[in-house]
Amino acid sequence: MKQYLMEAILGPMMALGVFGNLNVIVAVARKKVLRTKGAMLVFVLAISHLICNLSEIKVLVMRFRFQTMKGRQCFESNIPYSLAIMFQSALFLSMSLDLCFCILLPIKHMIWPKTRYILIMCIMPTCFSSIVFCLNFIFVMDEDAPYCAFMLTMDDGVFELISSSVVACNIITLLISFVSVLIAVKKSQDMRNHRHSQNSRRSSTVEERRKVFRSTFYMMAIYIFSWMTSSLCFRILLAVFDDEKDFIEYMPYLTIITMPNFCQAFFVTYFRSPRFRKAYREHFHWLTCGCLYPDIFEHPELRGGESGSRHDSATNAQMTSEVEQKSKEKKTVRILENNVV
Repeated sequence: MKQYLMEAILGPMMALGVFGNLNVIVAVARKKVLRTKGAMLVFVLAISHLICNLSEIKVLVMRFRFQTMKGRQCFESNIPYSLAIMFQSALFLSMSLDLCFCILLPIKHMIWPKTRYILIMCIMPTCFSSIVFCLNFIFVMDEDAPYCAFMLTMDDGVFELISSSVVACNIITLLISFVSVLIAVKKSQDMRNHRHSQNSRRSSTVEERRKVFRSTFYMMAIYIFSWMTSSLCFRILLAVFDDEKDFIEYMPYLTIITMPNFCQAFFVTYFRSPRFRKAYREHFHWLTCGCLYPDIFEHPELRGGESGSRHDSATNAQMTSEVEQKSKEKKTVRILENNVV
C-alpha cells in the first residue's frame, strides 16, 4: 500500500517535472532573445532537474525505494542522479552569486562575456558533484542498504562530511540571497527618492532588473524552503525514534517534500517572464495542433528584458530616435573635424 501511494504521488509530479523542464530547455534553445545570463543559468538548472526527474521515474518503475539492495549495485543505478542532484545544489549557490553581482556590479555584470561567464559559474557545481561522486565511488559499502538511495550507499563518515558540505553550501546561499534582498530594497528606496530625475529609459531598465531579481529570488526561496522542510522532518524523526532502523521506512516519503524543487523552473519563468510565457504558449499551440492559443504567433515578440515592452512601444521608439540623432551628431562632428584637419 505504501509503495502504491508513493507511485501515485510521485508519478504525476515527475511527469509534470519532465514536461516543464523540457519546455524550459526547448524555449531557451529555440529563442535567442531568451539567452540572457540569468536565463542560461536557469537553462542549466532545468537540465540537471530533468536528469533528476528521469532518474526518479526509473526508481519508481524499478521499485527501488521499498526493497533492499547491495550498496554498489544501488550506487551504479543512481550515477546520473547523484551527479545531477549535487550539481543543482551547488548551482543554486552560483545563481545567488549571479544575483549578487547583478545588484552590486550591474554594469560589469552586463558587459561580461556571456559564454565565458556561464562556464565560470558552472565550474564550482561541476567540481562539487565530481568530488562527491569520487568519494561515493571510493567509499561505497558492499552491505545491503535498507532501500536504494545513493547517500545510504557510502560510509557513515563520508555521509556526514557530504551532508555537512551541502548544509554549508545552502547556508551560504541563504546568506547571499538575504544580503542581496537587503541591498536591493535599499537601492529601490534610493531610486524612489530620486524618481523625479529619472527618465523613462532608466525606469524601464530598473523595472526589468527588478523582475529578474524577483524571479531568481523565488527559485532560491523554493529551494531553501524545500531543503529546510526536509531537514526539519529528518530531525523530528531522529528525536522521536531512538534507533535509525525504526524510522527508515518513513525516509522515502521525504522525497515528496523535495519534488517541487525539481519542476520549479518552468512555473517560475511562466508566471514571472512574459517572454518565457509566450514561448511556452507556442509549444502548447504546436502540441495541441493549434487548439490552444490559436493567435499566439500574431502577437509581436516581447523585447526589452523581463518587462516585456513591445518592439514598437513608445519607449523603444524614443530610444531609437535618440540613438539615430546621436549618430547623426557624431557624423557631423567627424566631418567638421576632417575639414579642420
